[in-house]
Amino acid sequence: MKKPIPETMFTDREQARLSSLTNWILDHGVTEIVMNERQFWKFVSAQPVSEKPWTTFMGRTIRVPDMPEASQRELGLFDLHSMGHI
Repeated sequence: MKKPIPETMFTDREQARLSSLTNWILDHGVTEIVMNERQFWKFVSAQPVSEKPWTTFMGRTIRVPDMPEASQRELGLFDLHSMGHI
């Protein structure tokens, strides 16, 4: 199930932990994660510094539709399965 993360996710330091996202995914049966750009960058700040930003989490694809297309391509987030793509 494709599901946007709640607006309140990653708004405070307590929720910026990856365990919060893990629990939300498992509790809601999420198969594809949709987040806005601000949430994505807060999610990235919870990741190990030495790694490139993740394009998946727990095997679930991450989508950031409001991020500029060039940035999505650079990070590997661009959705080639969306409408208008063959």
